[in-house]
Amino acid sequence: MFIRGETYNKWKATEKEEKCHTEEVENGCHIEVRTREADDGDIEMFISVYTATGDCAVERIKKLPGEEWTVEDALKRGLDQAERIAGGESGRLSCADAHGHDDE
Repeated sequence: MFIRGETYNKWKATEKEEKCHTEEVENGCHIEVRTREADDGDIEMFISVYTATGDCAVERIKKLPGEEWTVEDALKRGLDQAERIAGGESGRLSCADAHGHDDE
């Protein structure tokens, strides 16, 4: 179970059909990406990373131009960004530090 932040609540305030991908990555972090088409034809993307205990590390919403992006392509882009964040490229996350895992 994830401990959601205000950005997730903002996303869910507008109920629309969306594509979603959730997974646990190697270091124990959880990533979730959701994409959908906005009323104006642009693509909305929700990117989130949660620690192994479900705490919110990062949640953000981005808007991409609909003439350049599809919902599916935005999902792929979001997954790449979430994996990079979980891996520590956009600031160190405690779940990205290998020395913090007993089994490694």
